Amino acid sequence: MDARALIADRRAVVREKRDAVERELVSIRAARGEWTDEEHDPEGFTLTHEWSRLEGSRAELETELAELDAADARVASGAYGVCARCGQPIPEAQLERRPARTLCVACADRVARR
Repeated sequence: MDARALIADRRAVVREKRDAVERELVSIRAARGEWTDEEHDPEGFTLTHEWSRLEGSRAELETELAELDAADARVASGAYGVCARCGQPIPEAQLERRPARTLCVACADRVARR
């Protein structure tokens, strides 16, 4: 497994998604600029709702990019692929699905149940 390649591939996908979201936000900004009375405009709620949804998506994608940067740092330090909680190796199949993973499945399950 080439960890750096996995991370780079995922980073490219996430950046592409983020760029698409940002293009949609530009389009909504332009549409929002055409109206002034959001409360009485039937399109106002729809545009505001879509804006909020896209901003949430953009924030999630930015978080994932930061996680991928941290994964790159773990590769450099030799800590990549090791569970941050129990110290056991994270299975390659799990890293291939989510290259920024920091916890093994067992530890992730324990954290999720809290």
